[in-house]
Amino acid sequence: MIRLAAAALLLLLALVGLSPASAQQACPDPYSARGTCTPITASATGTTGTITATLAAAAGKTTYICGFYYTGTNATAANPATTVTITGAIGGTLNFGFPTLAAAAAVPNTIPIDEQFIPCIAASAINTAIVGNGPALGAGATLATVSAWGFQL
Repeated sequence: MIRLAAAALLLLLALVGLSPASAQQACPDPYSARGTCTPITASATGTTGTITATLAAAAGKTTYICGFYYTGTNATAANPATTVTITGAIGGTLNFGFPTLAAAAAVPNTIPIDEQFIPCIAASAINTAIVGNGPALGAGATLATVSAWGFQL
């Protein structure tokens, strides 16, 4: 009986270690000694021009980006040099290639960019915004979206 109880206890401890609570949350510690953590999101849509989703700056706080999503439709002409960028992050600009195909807007474009940063990436300084920048896809594109999420602490 003692062996069975010990085995059950070990199984329970193993399951607790694998629970989603171990995963990174939007606010890793909502009540840290540094202040209250505030989850933030930003989103933008467009067609042929550039778009931006800005995780705003806050006085006395550091903004963190935990992930972003970008997708867009094809333009009339191919544009192999389009790049999605994340600016304002510590360490400089993050670049993600997103070429458009010459199949016009009726054909799905390149696979969407869906990035999660673990751990989340801090802004380059306190009171600095982090911006997700979607490229200009060109004439004939019908939809582009960019969304970003993170927190301020």
